[in-house]
Amino acid sequence: MERLKALIGRKESKVEFIGDFITLLLTDNDVYSDELLFRDAVEEIYNTLRSEVIDNGRIELVRAYEKAVLLRAIVSGDIKSPEEVLIDIRKNLRVVK
Repeated sequence: MERLKALIGRKESKVEFIGDFITLLLTDNDVYSDELLFRDAVEEIYNTLRSEVIDNGRIELVRAYEKAVLLRAIVSGDIKSPEEVLIDIRKNLRVVK
């Protein structure tokens, strides 16, 4: 937890922050094992990468953003099976006529 507090106080780019944040999540069992804190961390990663890709046009981060979308879905419990995901995609395509 102390490492998380120290990380938050540092001044760096958003992408560097996310990289350091992920390293912290992978190495600090206290953060990783606290479900609420981990969900918040995943949401922060997702929102930051989304902003960098969509708002700032950072196309070099698209693959990282795609992985963050998957991570967010896994953590939230939205991913059940590939078939269910395909069905959801198909349903959402009907909305965009």
